[in-house]
Amino acid sequence: MKHMLFEEVAAMFDPLIKSQIKRYHLTTHFDQYYQAGLLGLWKAYETFNPEKGQFSSYAFVLVRGRILQELRKEATRLDKEVSHDPHESMMFQHLTHQDHIPYLEDETLNLYLMHLTENQQRWVVHRIFHMKSEAEIAEQFGVTRYAVKSWRKAALKKLRTVLNTH
Repeated sequence: MKHMLFEEVAAMFDPLIKSQIKRYHLTTHFDQYYQAGLLGLWKAYETFNPEKGQFSSYAFVLVRGRILQELRKEATRLDKEVSHDPHESMMFQHLTHQDHIPYLEDETLNLYLMHLTENQQRWVVHRIFHMKSEAEIAEQFGVTRYAVKSWRKAALKKLRTVLNTH
């Protein structure tokens, strides 16, 4: 790969970086994670040894690793910002009055909701607690049904991850 300029390599591996960002649903902070992917690609470009395998495999591992490293760093930063009272967390402060769920005797659910984005929390609150359809939620927030479905999909994925780690 040293016979190519890094800009050429970056253009060639652009789809790899974008696919990793999409795979982990990191599109809301696309630039941040794209930059991390480029840093991983740069490291692969600089340290690649052709005697040890193919560049594409090596680049994949380093790009993915750098993006996941950035994700862990971001999660750690967010964990430090979140208070122990779920009703005072940064996520809950962004919800409107009608979005808040009633205080639950068992705060466990609120502890899980803290890991979700604002829109994912809206889906949980309105679909589960208010029994609204996805079409009603979409209409209320002025988005498409497909957007609400993506909130659902991402929320369920995150909740499964959180449930498996606790």
